[in-house]
This record gives sequence, structure tokens and C-alpha cells, in this order.
Amino acid sequence: MLLTAALLVVGCTSKSFTLTCDMSPVLAMYQEGSTVDSVLVQYMLPDGEYATLGRAEVTENIAQYSGKIAEPVFGKLEFYLTVPGGTGSSECNLIIEPGNISTDEKLSFYGSKENDAVNAALDKLALCADDPLAVQALFEDFQSKHGDVATTACFAKAISQLGMERWAGMLGSMSDGVRNHPYIKNLSKNVNKALAAQRARDAMSPGAQYKDFQGTWEGKEYKLSDFVSHGKYVLVDFWASWCEPCRKEIPNIIRTYNKYKGKGLEVIGVAVSDKPEETAKAVKKLGINYTVFNETDNSASTAYGIQSIPQILLIGPDGTILKQGLRGESIGEAVKEALGL
Repeated sequence: MLLTAALLVVGCTSKSFTLTCDMSPVLAMYQEGSTVDSVLVQYMLPDGEYATLGRAEVTENIAQYSGKIAEPVFGKLEFYLTVPGGTGSSECNLIIEPGNISTDEKLSFYGSKENDAVNAALDKLALCADDPLAVQALFEDFQSKHGDVATTACFAKAISQLGMERWAGMLGSMSDGVRNHPYIKNLSKNVNKALAAQRARDAMSPGAQYKDFQGTWEGKEYKLSDFVSHGKYVLVDFWASWCEPCRKEIPNIIRTYNKYKGKGLEVIGVAVSDKPEETAKAVKKLGINYTVFNETDNSASTAYGIQSIPQILLIGPDGTILKQGLRGESIGEAVKEALGL
């Protein structure tokens, strides 16, 4: 169980810990000339948010922090940097616990009981990562030997990086404490969302029938079915005003529309996760001359598993999805081929 900030720092059972973190691995991810300005030492609250224990002192690329902790907690270090031309930030997770915690060249944490346990398990994980049954056995063995929930959650986080499907399948073998740890609950929510989106995308692969969704534009309601199955090919662009790659595709879509609109093509721009007023500004600035509307209640994103944009697909007159993932010149080429021109 995670404790309150006051108890963590000054509780009667608290013990001292020190953290010495070499910034070299962090700086290696950035351009030469970057510097780490400050490091926040944080721990996770029961609601999944992070609270700050303190700010580490950074001297000659070494961050140092000393404090007191009542029990091991799932924590993170948040790095703030000055980089050529601006600023940057990065973060990493660790177990904050009594003892002397240090880092190595890979930014792994060692020197304290629970962090050492996680590192030893990660070494074993590297040897069996391709064997799902061995990974499962390794996790179950680790969980049985390490009753501390934060430690097991930290190891489970590493396993999650092996793949969503595999990690989601391990939830059933997690103890109630681990499964209900705020980090695991947040991770489960994100993984389940990503899996649902992936399954939706798979179901909308070429050859599948389109799924309907609704939206609005200037007080008028629209449905995708208003345009599909009416004897025309329909090019659907999932985009947003704030998405620069989306905006770069608009001229390609406009050219395609202008070239083929009299030959059986309809184009629909579906703004996702966008404010209608911002969509309207972009439509005017970009000179969009085809139908645009904003999705309603994430209906389009859910139906098509939209997690990144732009997503451009082509639907045939009978409602069959013909192409997806169109970009650049492939937009016009796909339409030309579908129209038999």
C-alpha cells in the first residue's frame, strides 16, 4: 500500500535513501552540448498521479538526492534539459526504497534490495523473451518471491514491452495487489485501448465492409453512409487541424478530388479529436473544397481504431474497403486504379 507524502518522508518507520544518478546515458539521447538542468524525484500515488519527493542536485552531470522513505514505492525520475536550440525532457522508472541507489551506463538502478531484484529478473527475461511460457513462469516465480507490490509492478512494466497481447494475457496470473497497483491499472487501460484499436484496424483491412459513424458540421448531422453505397468511390481522410502531417496531405487530396470528382469520386474529411472552430479555420486556410465534418463522441476513431493521423482510406461503391494507409502520390494512384482510368 502506498503511503501519504507526509508519512513517506517523516514517518516513524522511515529509513534513509540516497540516489546517485549519472546523467551520461540521458545526455547520449540528445545532441552534443545538451545539459541536464534539474531532476525531479517522484513517486506514484494510489490514484496513479505522481507526487514530488524533491529535486536532485546536479553537479558535473551527476544528480544526487537524499531523503527518507517508509517502504518501497514505484517512482520515477523526470529530467529537464537544455538542448541546442531549446529544451527537452525525459523520464525513467525505478523503485524508491531505503538504501544507496545508483545507476549504470544503461540507466538501470542498483545497490538497493528491490532494484537489484528487478535487475536480476530482467537479465533472466532477456534470455527467454521469445518464449511466452518461460516468461510466464519467470513472472510467477518472481511474484511469489517478492511480496512488495511496487517491485513486481516494476518488473511487469518491463514485460509489457514484449507485446500487448502477451502482456494482457498475464493479467490473470497477477496477484490482486499487483493488478490493482495504480501503474498496472493505468497500463492495463492503455493496453486494452490499444488492443481494441488494433482489432478495429484489423477488422477494417482491405476487403472488409466499412463501418458507419456520425459527425456534425455547422449544426448539420452527417453519417459516412450518406456518401457510401451511392455508386461512387469514397476517399475518407481522418485528420485534425492541429496535425501537421495531416495538413501536408490536404493538397494531395484536393488535387485528387479536383481531378476525379466528375468521374465517380467523393471525398470526405473527418476531423477527429478536434475543436469545430479550429477545424473551420483550417478548412478555410487550406482551401478544402470537399465535405468535412467533426466526428461525434469518438465514433469514427472507435470504429476504425484511429490512434494516429492522418489515416486515409478508399471505399468502393459497394461499401468494401479497397485501400488504407494512403499517403502522398499513392492517394491519386489508388483512385485512378479503382476508377479504371
